Amino acid sequence: MKHLATSLALALVAIVTVAAGCGKDDKPAAKDPAPAAGAPAAGAAADPAPTPDDGADYVRVLATHVVPKPTDPVTIAIPGFRVVSADFDPANLEGGTATLALDLASLDSGSAKRDKHLRSDDYLDVGAFATATITIGNVKRAADRAYTADATVDIHGVQQTLPVRFDVIETSADGVRIQAEHRFSRHVFAIGAAEGQEDSVAPDLTIQLRLTLKKG
Repeated sequence: MKHLATSLALALVAIVTVAAGCGKDDKPAAKDPAPAAGAPAAGAAADPAPTPDDGADYVRVLATHVVPKPTDPVTIAIPGFRVVSADFDPANLEGGTATLALDLASLDSGSAKRDKHLRSDDYLDVGAFATATITIGNVKRAADRAYTADATVDIHGVQQTLPVRFDVIETSADGVRIQAEHRFSRHVFAIGAAEGQEDSVAPDLTIQLRLTLKKG
């Protein structure tokens, strides 16, 4: 369960970064305009966003633009995630802890140009901060299969503790499967243009995740 929370936090951070880069990359790369009325639908799908297979685990961030675009929201997948450590009881997640690591270089938005920009020092600066970490703690039951937790996220040289919420969708003798969605501001991690400065990417991002966590 903790792992779940951690993944969520991590994803969240990665998403913030990705969202910021996505906005700047989209601005100069106007090769995916909205299709004209009556135009073939195929012409608008030059850069399809990556989507997970049904039933597969995933970590992804959804970003939108200040001036909405037909392609919003932009989906940024972060396939390179792993649980570094986890200590929890599948039958009782309260009190569990976990640490998650995200490989920011693995991000995939469906556009090589945008991905390169997101990895640059304009946003995530993967050269200096290749990995984001999330440590989960203070896990508490909120409802039958719903939990809250504190996620300490370290990304882009900034560390912040965020409140998160997740649902347990499957339980086994040695693990759990969780699903979560969390909205946050990229400004919290100093990603992209500072608050009050012009930026094409909206400040609020949404992170979605579904993870299978194993104790030990």
